[in-house]
Amino acid sequence: MTSETKKPIALITGASSGFGFETAKFLAANSYRVYATYRNSKKLKDLKALAAKADVHAVLMETTWTPSVEKAVLAVVKKERRIDILINNAGFAMGGFLEDLSDQDLKDQFETNVFGYLRVIRAVAPVMRKRGSGKIINVGSIAGRVSFPALGAYAASKFAVRAISETLRQELRPYGIEVAEVAPGSYLTQVTTSARYGQNVRSNRSPYREYTRQMEDLMAKEFAKGGLASDVAELITKALDDAPMKPVYLAGSDAKFMAFLKWLMLDVEFEFFLKRLIPWSRFPR
Repeated sequence: MTSETKKPIALITGASSGFGFETAKFLAANSYRVYATYRNSKKLKDLKALAAKADVHAVLMETTWTPSVEKAVLAVVKKERRIDILINNAGFAMGGFLEDLSDQDLKDQFETNVFGYLRVIRAVAPVMRKRGSGKIINVGSIAGRVSFPALGAYAASKFAVRAISETLRQELRPYGIEVAEVAPGSYLTQVTTSARYGQNVRSNRSPYREYTRQMEDLMAKEFAKGGLASDVAELITKALDDAPMKPVYLAGSDAKFMAFLKWLMLDVEFEFFLKRLIPWSRFPR
């Protein structure tokens, strides 16, 4: 049992790399006690190094398995008696044209990016509700507002995160719990290197094979121009300081630009704009 602290207690999922890891660093530097979850013990080197010098504590959690989520949350509550902040961040991108993705590919995408978020929320919300306060930030994406070829499964999961965040904000408000979404654009994280592909995506039999390659090249160029993951972590930290938090925080100039165009244009106008970005999708062959 750790001694009770006046520091806010923050739980961050998917914190062994990327946005989660950088957020753990920022929050610890801003007088939070951080419980940072991981699922792969082989990728703990950076998190262990951070824990050795900051108020950060690594916690094993597999968000796709309810008992693992409940065990991790219970362990934190037993030590701290509360959880003040939840940053739902664990996720990955499933690449591939929708016709090339199997049912299992789509289930895997939603198990982590959607149901994983919900499992953690169901475990943490009662703890916050009992205290009558708490803040939840769900890390979404600009892909939750604009969908691109070869990223349809990922976009669908992030559209769901957007809807879940909007609903939870209304459902939990009477209990003193705030909910916000942080929606990043292109950033230098492991989202590209850790992306998964459906088993049929790179098959010689796929009618989309050439288009998949072109989209990979386009995405690689866009992410190479992206900002640093620490910028998103800083935005999350600032969002937690807001009273109340805003419903949505767009991260990155590209996210803000695309969201503005989506708001400004009719759907047919916006898709015409996308055709300028993706030449091969302009006309039937």
